[in-house]
Amino acid sequence: MNGLDVDSGQRPLAAPPQGTQDLLFEAARRLRRCEAALARFFEERGFAEVIPPALEAAEVFALASPHGETGALRTVDRHGHLLAVRADFTAQVARIAATRLARVSPLRLYYRGSVIRETAAETGTARERLQAGCELVGVEGPEADAEMLELAARSLHVLGLAPDSARIAVGNVDYFSALIEAAGVSPRLARSLTDAIDRKDLSTLAALCTREIEAGKARDAILMLAQPPRPEREAGALLQRARDVAPSSRAVAALDRLAKVLAGARAIAADLEVDLGEVRGLGYYTGLVFNLYASGAPRAVGGGGRYDGLLGKFGDPRPAVGFSLDLDALVPLASPA
Repeated sequence: MNGLDVDSGQRPLAAPPQGTQDLLFEAARRLRRCEAALARFFEERGFAEVIPPALEAAEVFALASPHGETGALRTVDRHGHLLAVRADFTAQVARIAATRLARVSPLRLYYRGSVIRETAAETGTARERLQAGCELVGVEGPEADAEMLELAARSLHVLGLAPDSARIAVGNVDYFSALIEAAGVSPRLARSLTDAIDRKDLSTLAALCTREIEAGKARDAILMLAQPPRPEREAGALLQRARDVAPSSRAVAALDRLAKVLAGARAIAADLEVDLGEVRGLGYYTGLVFNLYASGAPRAVGGGGRYDGLLGKFGDPRPAVGFSLDLDALVPLASPA
């Protein structure tokens, strides 16, 4: 035996699978200190820990994805059951809340652990990501959204990040849903628009709108979505411009909801930005969406939003909002007390 993978004859057995890592010594200690600091903070704020299994019924993750494309690593057990390695904590927490804790409201739950997404390898990101997060179940209204924004911002502070090094980009996916509904676009076009908006690709977005959407308020509003995020101090003017071209009462309601969330979150310990073109997500977000950024990190270090439709898929319709933190990105920046 020469220490090589017996299947490929190439990968050393000492190396973990592609997209995963071994954490040794100081790296392991830093992760555990960060997890402990977050756990203390979450519990001080009234959240209780849940520990879902690493192996889940594959249907749980499929229910959380509009097209069933979960990216989960799947297998069939000897009884013929289709199982998946955990790809998303929120879907599991929704299952627990809707079944084991049905009709118990409000629920404040937190988790910590790893998720594995097979599709991550295709994008060049790690398959396994370390996360911690919170979910607030059974409470609706902009006050609950603002509470979770504040909790997410404070979480970065608990990890030792300075308030002036963190920012949160906030949007509302229901606004985009209202626009494409008013424009009467097809699912195919909606996916193309989503991709262009997510990349802030104004030229592609303009070409799509000109070619496939009739002139009018809906098209004008969609064209605004490729703009970069704006500081919260400019939110009033931005939201007013969006209202001026809002094509429906649903679009206006989404903008009004976002304005109320921003008003309730102004005291949080992070810079707020408004991004009306925040259209990404796992498919279950229904309103508020946000991304967390920190100086020194090349990508978002967390994010979340409102997902009022997810628990109903498990038999107990209730509103919910939550967020997750990317500990792989945050631990190297952290200095928890």
